[in-house]
Amino acid sequence: MGVQTNIASIAPALNQLVKGPLRDQYEQQTKVWSLFGEGEGEFINGKGFRIPSRFRPSTGLTYGSEGFSFNQPGAAVLDDMYVYPCAVAMSYEFTGRVLRNVKDDSSLIKGIGGLLQEKTKALAKEMEIGVFNDGSAQRAIFKSASGTTFTFYNSTSHTPLAGFGSTNGSMHLRQNEYYDVYDATGATFRGTVQVTSKAASTTAVVNAAPAGMTDTDIFVTANGLNKAPRGLPYIVNNDTGVFQLLSRSTYPELKSPVTDLNGSAISVAEFVKTRALLEARSDEGKAMKLTAIVSIAQEDALLRLGQNLKRFDGGAKKFDGSFDEFGFGGWSFVKAKDCDQDRIYFIDVASIDRYTEMPFGDYDFDGQQLRMKAGISGYGSDAGTGAIGWQGNLGATQPRNFALIKRAAVSGLASLVAAN
Repeated sequence: MGVQTNIASIAPALNQLVKGPLRDQYEQQTKVWSLFGEGEGEFINGKGFRIPSRFRPSTGLTYGSEGFSFNQPGAAVLDDMYVYPCAVAMSYEFTGRVLRNVKDDSSLIKGIGGLLQEKTKALAKEMEIGVFNDGSAQRAIFKSASGTTFTFYNSTSHTPLAGFGSTNGSMHLRQNEYYDVYDATGATFRGTVQVTSKAASTTAVVNAAPAGMTDTDIFVTANGLNKAPRGLPYIVNNDTGVFQLLSRSTYPELKSPVTDLNGSAISVAEFVKTRALLEARSDEGKAMKLTAIVSIAQEDALLRLGQNLKRFDGGAKKFDGSFDEFGFGGWSFVKAKDCDQDRIYFIDVASIDRYTEMPFGDYDFDGQQLRMKAGISGYGSDAGTGAIGWQGNLGATQPRNFALIKRAAVSGLASLVAAN
């Protein structure tokens, strides 16, 4: 048996573990999430982080002849945007026996550290998925059911919807996790289900089928509706809704150019058009320095465009018909497997930041990393619980510097669903 210990005695090592290698792991596990830097802004209670905005310049321009009068001056209008932080957490539990057998820092790292590393990896994956979410915490779109076996919109058997999230099937659902089911608008609650098994990439078996479910209902992380950080579908958009507390109807500068292919195949022509749209709307030179976030399916389609252009090199005796990557002008390309398979996002990385209220780490506001679990009867238990997480949100200063191509053809292409 191990040396008798308690939570207080292992807390320093646990704290060092979470704020050291686990924080590094959290950053390294993400591909697109880690592209964004840390934003700075004054925090205003009730509104969030303030982003100064200058969409309406000074007025008072005057043309005249000899002895003319100046027109009435007007100062620039400052209509600030705000980014409100969200809370993201991953809870964990250790039994008393596990804690009692922690002999030293080494056994802590090997035992407890291993579990925390798994939790950190899972949380980082959810944050990466969230980059391609609008903040609703949606994880799948329901299509039909046979008993408790549900089929979800996916890239192999359903035409992508105009909104996000209709191409990855059940790939973003987790077995044994609980999800709330809502109608497509998020206004009508159907019920809460648990995913009991996943035998395919387009289906999942749940514990019970809520009444009244219909085509395009959404699966949302339990208790998470509209509480998740806002990702690219919210930021790169041309709708007329509210964006960071300003109306896109009032401020068209908050809209991004969007090309809807409506099922047509992607081609180089769409890149030429997108660049032209950005040059007309964005800051000088920004259109030449974008990063393209491309899905597995669309990268597959783009690489196939070059197959007939591959030739022998000089006196080569071996024909190499492959292209490793697609390029266009000076743009950088990042392949993201969790991206909607029908979409390509074009972003200016410098114009999107993570506005952090609480860096990744323990939820330890009471001074404890671990607490005694209440237990079934409420009198305590021989187990300890804790949680790790992050609080903040993504914010954008210039959405007009971004663009989106959506509903590109997905039929016959490699995808997250097809690979599984």
